[in-house]
Amino acid sequence: MASTYSNRLKIELIGSGEQAGSWGTTTNNNFDQSIEQAIAGVLTISTSGSSSLTLTTASGPQTPADNQARQAAIIFGSANQDCTVQFPALEKTYILRNANTAYKITARLGASGNTFVLLPNRTYYLITNGTNWHDVDAATPTWIEKTSAYTAFPGDNIFIDTSAGAVTITLPASPTQGDEVAFVDAEGTFDTNNLTVEPGSEKIMANTAGDEMVVDTNNAGFTLVYQDSTHGWRLKDK
Repeated sequence: MASTYSNRLKIELIGSGEQAGSWGTTTNNNFDQSIEQAIAGVLTISTSGSSSLTLTTASGPQTPADNQARQAAIIFGSANQDCTVQFPALEKTYILRNANTAYKITARLGASGNTFVLLPNRTYYLITNGTNWHDVDAATPTWIEKTSAYTAFPGDNIFIDTSAGAVTITLPASPTQGDEVAFVDAEGTFDTNNLTVEPGSEKIMANTAGDEMVVDTNNAGFTLVYQDSTHGWRLKDK
């Protein structure tokens, strides 16, 4: 009986009585390539020029490029647009990083399954049962620093450096209830050079839609959480 391949990691399973005199090489390659990649592999994938991408899943011992989906960790970089990346709809754990600063990576299971959005400059520890994604490390915040105009994403924690000039941060478009964005004066200069929070088409503290929020208190730190279209973004203390 010829070799078959495991469902999740595509490890070569030698058939009974097959590969006499060479099964050791296949076994070593399974350990050196397939299993090591799945446990400790870190692969960087460029999505430049792509709005959609399907991870490779070749069977048996392969280079990381030929079985991208097997890697323990994947870093997505060099994006010039948002990109949807198709993963096998199979059980697995992943460490996924979107190393881009402006574009989202959407991890999708199979051709039309459950999706999980990797926001820019974030790292995620995810597990999937082949049907849904689950964020194991959702409680660990990640902080970014901005010195110029920026459109925030839900969950952003932002140090704003206004030491060289005023900065405008635009809140996320089409927010859903519970979305949060946190702000901290990175250099204690909000009084000299203000932070302006632009709500877009929504409201801040039930003010008229589109009215901006100007922060001029040095060392200020605060969080805005979205409630609904009536009240918009509201201040919270933690």
